[in-house]
Amino acid sequence: MKVGINCLQIDPLYVGGVTTYVLGLLEGLAKASADNGCRFQLFVTEANQQVFQKFLKCDCFDLIVIRDKLLSLRSHICRAALLSHSSSFFKLISDGAFKNIQELMDSESDVLYTPTPVLRYFNGRKPTVLTIHDIQHLHYPEFFGRLRLLSRRITYDLSARHAGYFQANSKYTKDDLLHHFDWLSEDRVEVIPPGVRIEEFATPIVSDSLYQHYRIPEHFLFCPAQLWPHKNHLTILRALKQIEAQRGLKIPLVLTGAKYSAAAQVIEFIGEKSMDYVHYLGAVPFQDLVSLYQKATFTIMATLHESGGFPILESAAAGTPIIASRIPPFEEFGEVLQLNLFNPLDTQELATLIGALWRDEKTASAQSTHNRERIALYSWENAAEKYLQLFARAAN
Repeated sequence: MKVGINCLQIDPLYVGGVTTYVLGLLEGLAKASADNGCRFQLFVTEANQQVFQKFLKCDCFDLIVIRDKLLSLRSHICRAALLSHSSSFFKLISDGAFKNIQELMDSESDVLYTPTPVLRYFNGRKPTVLTIHDIQHLHYPEFFGRLRLLSRRITYDLSARHAGYFQANSKYTKDDLLHHFDWLSEDRVEVIPPGVRIEEFATPIVSDSLYQHYRIPEHFLFCPAQLWPHKNHLTILRALKQIEAQRGLKIPLVLTGAKYSAAAQVIEFIGEKSMDYVHYLGAVPFQDLVSLYQKATFTIMATLHESGGFPILESAAAGTPIIASRIPPFEEFGEVLQLNLFNPLDTQELATLIGALWRDEKTASAQSTHNRERIALYSWENAAEKYLQLFARAAN
């Protein structure tokens, strides 16, 4: 079976979410498919092909580079078509703009998988599998600009209508898709939890220079999250400020992640409240990110909406206990891992939880041990086995 994997929309400059997902899955497929005769055709662009070069070392991968000088122009034309506010017009333009790419992918694949949340075109002739990571725009439209919201509404709806099968990262995401796209049948949506590169996060990094390089203390809470509104950094900051006001205790917080639409609000809050114990490091190299996970006292996530949650799995692999928002995908992780959950909109509850856990080394150690023992269930190889079954079902 030849599985085409559409990687055209992977941004080589973006570190996080979908990129982490795709690279982890490809590594899992490389291991899981060694003996089953599957071949994977990775469709990439000239701009992002370097991200996938390492997979050429695996006999079951082929790299197919789309050398189309008009690819960017075609994408711009499709974006302009969104301004019509017409799904049928956008479909017509997209199908026409990417006709050559559709024909190439169909000719090289028995089944085509798109790991990014929308299809590039909607008239493919081969069975398709699509990962819609979340439909956050239907829950928090206020987090999106007008054009971005229009784009998501049209492209997600069309993709949900024209893909054959879907992979969901959690039971919550599956139920969400079935609820909002009521034409989908339950058997077309398969729940496959995300994986984690366990060995990379579990292998100890011996380095004390991290503290000096970033000027951070030895004990700290760690929040690895891009500065998007739904990551809800302000609840964490307000809880820490409340602990300072009520108990005189300044608990250090280290933030990593690139600046996006919530950045100004987060940075302004830190400055206005004189929170000199909050250290925003921006985007950091991967090796430093792993080291921060391993050295943190707790990882803390206050996310309002998520389909999976890599920081949960990465923290568990690193042996770092976790404080996380009580949202359905994290509650699903909590059925396997030990997590400390809180209402992401309740500052007082979080302040109380942090205060109780901050110096509780016994609880932290017990949770760390438990999570290290259970994290193998979330290996990318385990996830890849389930993907292979889904690809085979779609192809048949």
